[in-house]
Amino acid sequence: MCCAQARWLAGVNCVLCLILALYTSASHSGEAGQRDVLNLTAIYSARQETSLQDLTGFWTYNETFDISKYEDFDHSKFLDMPGIQFEDPPPVVDGVGWPEGDLGSYPSPRPHDFPVFDNTLVTNISAQLGGTAFLHCRVRNANDLRVSWVRRRDWHIISSGSLTYTNDERFQVVHTDNTDDWDLQIKFVQKRDNGTYECQVATSSGIISHYYNLHVVIPAAFILGSGDYHIGEGSTISLVCIIENSPTPPQYVFWYHNDKMVNYDSARGGVTVSTEPGPKTHSRLIVNKASPSDTGNYTCRAPNTEPDTIHVFVSKEGENTAAIQRQHAAVS
Repeated sequence: MCCAQARWLAGVNCVLCLILALYTSASHSGEAGQRDVLNLTAIYSARQETSLQDLTGFWTYNETFDISKYEDFDHSKFLDMPGIQFEDPPPVVDGVGWPEGDLGSYPSPRPHDFPVFDNTLVTNISAQLGGTAFLHCRVRNANDLRVSWVRRRDWHIISSGSLTYTNDERFQVVHTDNTDDWDLQIKFVQKRDNGTYECQVATSSGIISHYYNLHVVIPAAFILGSGDYHIGEGSTISLVCIIENSPTPPQYVFWYHNDKMVNYDSARGGVTVSTEPGPKTHSRLIVNKASPSDTGNYTCRAPNTEPDTIHVFVSKEGENTAAIQRQHAAVS
């Protein structure tokens, strides 16, 4: 019975030895780990047989526990066992004990390395019709990730990185190497360019976006007076046009009589145009000694501006009074 018990205890001891060896091997890599495994195996192998043989005289499995029976047991056999020495544990990096040489194999994501948009830049942009619009997008920590521009109106991908994906040459991405700026430039802005644009970055965890609203400002011309302007023959036609809603004053204001421009009408003579640019540009048309041939539509136009038209009626002597009476009757 004692031999069977000894063999059983020997088997248990071997299992414990194997578990300790596997634990040590998993916890310590490299030559240091291998030395620890060899130390454990040697220690337990050397003492396995002698220790268990010494126990057989004192320890039986089924006998009643009698403490006095074990008073003569020699505990020094275990107290004198050499300790197991391990080398310094691997360094801890970001809470994970990866060996220093393996840090490149086990990258630890850091929040400060995630792409971040610069929220200090203006996202509501106004651009005058025919002008140039700049949508400034700054992405920090983009690294090798692609920055794209998308037009939300039709979900059209305008660009990805420095490449544009549109046949409209008015669109261009402005980016300088080693910078965080990915600006969208739109030249000769048109009405249809009005709307929302999205600057986005595709990451491993999804798409992050920053939105921009482009408002296309359309200047408009407005001729003072009602829709009809009545004047007698031989009088002076004086019309004033105001250009409103124009962030950039127009360089030129043109006047047309029907479809003919009269700014430089040297053949007619007696026609002058004076323009005062400003927040509200004023342009005045003077036509001296008006005649019935000067009757017609007069239009005020400026580049990239909605025009305005007024009808001028030049009546002969005797017809002027009747025309004015008709005008007052229509107003009342």
